[in-house]
Amino acid sequence: MNLLRRHIAPWMFVALLLANMLAGCERKELYLAQRGMLSIDVSVYDIQLDLMWGLEWKTEWQYLWDESLYGPIGYSEPSGVRANVYSINEAHQRTKYTTRNLPKNGGQVSLTTNLSYDMVFYNNDTESILFSTDDSTYYYATTRGNTRNPYTRAYEHYNQPDQLFGTYMHDLYVSDDPDQYTVETAPDGSLIYVFDVNASLTPYTYIYLCQVMLLNNKDEMGTRVEGAEGISISGLAGGVDLFTRTTDSTHIVVVTQDDVKPLQEDRTLKLPDGSTVEGDILAARVMTWGLPGIDPLEQSRTRVPAATVDSTVMAVGLKLRNGTVYPVEMNISDIIKQRAAGGVISMVIDAAEIPDSIIGGKPKPGGGFDASVDNWENEIETDIII
Repeated sequence: MNLLRRHIAPWMFVALLLANMLAGCERKELYLAQRGMLSIDVSVYDIQLDLMWGLEWKTEWQYLWDESLYGPIGYSEPSGVRANVYSINEAHQRTKYTTRNLPKNGGQVSLTTNLSYDMVFYNNDTESILFSTDDSTYYYATTRGNTRNPYTRAYEHYNQPDQLFGTYMHDLYVSDDPDQYTVETAPDGSLIYVFDVNASLTPYTYIYLCQVMLLNNKDEMGTRVEGAEGISISGLAGGVDLFTRTTDSTHIVVVTQDDVKPLQEDRTLKLPDGSTVEGDILAARVMTWGLPGIDPLEQSRTRVPAATVDSTVMAVGLKLRNGTVYPVEMNISDIIKQRAAGGVISMVIDAAEIPDSIIGGKPKPGGGFDASVDNWENEIETDIII
């Protein structure tokens, strides 16, 4: 043992294993690859949605989503990981962090022994997310605002976030006891002492699959609603604190997805009330930070409906056959509280109720859908089966 202790350098290698979240809270067994390198496994596939949302989402979801055309419907595998490591001082406060970028297949970070650390891990392949920190008390992620006008309820418009996964580890003590290390041999023949850390990456961003089912969408002149210019959700958080996983409760925003997938016509659809009808359907995938003031993933696990500071509304700009954009909205507060970590949100619209005078009239100048349309007159009320 004394011989081993003499071989321990002042700096010890700390290997960081980032396990996947395919089993929810369950941790994957650590394992060493050759040469002391640990495998970083942050693969997240569609099976996640079954665990986060329950299997019933597949029967609720009626749109035929072709991933070869539209991309993944769920989360995809990140390409790399960032580790922010904070030393803890004698006052039990974080000091300014150091950053290491690790490939998804493995990496090592050297740390001084006999000290405690806080660590934040998240995928480093985001493009639209902005990060801000004061180096010790908070680490905040958000996106940029866009040029859309304020929503009727005075919400700002913000861009959708990229998918973001991460975890925060608090007060991890790195010992100098060689018995707590795995000993590996480096290529030069020297010994490397590897301290294993198990950190599971879980989502900071949440997916909502929004579908609009159109009934009676055909008349003697053809298809009444041909598509949608956008689908928006208002009353969402504007960001999240990576330390606490709590979403912002003061900055409430609206997010719009302009990429609404094409109308699928003459489909046999199962409505939220369980009935089966013939109709048309369109859909969009919306990425969000979730509802404000909560940890959405924890809220989903406890299955306690989330409390929100305001109402949550889904709006769609229906594109009529003459080019007119016809806005419709639905209050989804009760639905989304039950689905804090994402899920399917359905809107059912009877296209025959859209006035013929609007469909037969001239297009609005400029067209386009904006969730800031004032004086919404078209509100769809429907029962959603939870």
